[in-house]
Amino acid sequence: MREFLGWRWLKFQGLAWLTATALLVSCGGGGVESGGTGMSAGYSSGAITGFGSVVVNGVHFDESTAHIHDADGNTLSRDALRLGMTVEIQSGAIDSTALTATAQDVNVISDLLGPVSAVDLTASTMTVLGQTVRITASTLFDSSLAGGLSAIALGQKVEVYAIFDPVNTVYAARLVLPSDNPDHYTLRGVVSGWNSAQRQFQMGPATLTYAADAVPAGLANGATLRLRLSTQADGSGRWVVTTAQPATYLPADGTEAEIEAVVSGYTSLSNFVVAGVTVDASAAQLNANGLTLAAGVRVEVEGRMQGTVLKATKLELKGSEGTAGGDDSGDGQEFELSGQIGSLDTTAQTFVIRTQTVSYAQASIENGTAATLTNGLRVEVKGTRSSNGALVQASKIEIQN
Repeated sequence: MREFLGWRWLKFQGLAWLTATALLVSCGGGGVESGGTGMSAGYSSGAITGFGSVVVNGVHFDESTAHIHDADGNTLSRDALRLGMTVEIQSGAIDSTALTATAQDVNVISDLLGPVSAVDLTASTMTVLGQTVRITASTLFDSSLAGGLSAIALGQKVEVYAIFDPVNTVYAARLVLPSDNPDHYTLRGVVSGWNSAQRQFQMGPATLTYAADAVPAGLANGATLRLRLSTQADGSGRWVVTTAQPATYLPADGTEAEIEAVVSGYTSLSNFVVAGVTVDASAAQLNANGLTLAAGVRVEVEGRMQGTVLKATKLELKGSEGTAGGDDSGDGQEFELSGQIGSLDTTAQTFVIRTQTVSYAQASIENGTAATLTNGLRVEVKGTRSSNGALVQASKIEIQN
């Protein structure tokens, strides 16, 4: 399936759209797919919450032999992976007891790439490409943005990995990275207000246009797309779409699937939609956390695909953007890291595991003390993001013997 990656940005033209869609169905690429055979036994979609192996939705995926790439088809190294990145992982069978699997393909997908036009420190939001990005207790920032949201300047280009709420059109950021002089912008969202005569449509508050000879076959209101945009708006202030790709993926029949996303459509417990997948949770183990299942609520669902429906065995309601910023009970995501200490700084009381800087200033340490910590020592770390979002604040460190 790696041959397909060059097509991941579908040209916004009728023939290319139809051809690429046919390819997706036949080979299980990174867009809408209707089942088929030959797919991996496991699928997980969500944010990276740990390293050692890559942790997504509580499952530890060994990615040492996986093909890792971004949504443009660019191959990435393991070192490019960061906490908070949203990924789609195709894997071998998921061991439900050990919560482990071997990743075969890791697709890294950002939601927004573009200039910041507004920052509201009181509301903890910023605006990128006209879209509202909410900074929550789980949002991590690159170390160059050590002040968190307050370090973001108007006009600065940033790349945002987020949990998208299609109901309220809000992006709950999980990771914000600076992006110097990008050659394109990116926007993932839901099409509305499509006007073929004017060759334009909306994504949230943003108005987009496409070239006169690029009328897409199958474009319709309600479609979830990931768009590649020119870095210059047109004379009317509309962002110019250059290419597009479907932004939902349907795992194959029989695949074990775990998805963290916001419910986009709700009819009943046995019929609701998450990340483009119809879910039947009527027989699932339910953890409601005091919430009511509805459109706009963030959930984590797991089960097995039966045809085009995910028959859930577990369903956890994790929050809603409007009440808890998308975080569990309003608290931040707990991160877990396992690996060798690097770049130990005993003055700042920090070290690095893989690509993540960790503060151990407030951590309890098992099997040793702070003085025991040295570069190369293997440790397991649990913690949450620091107050400025640039670090993981360790609450517990276990030194491995």
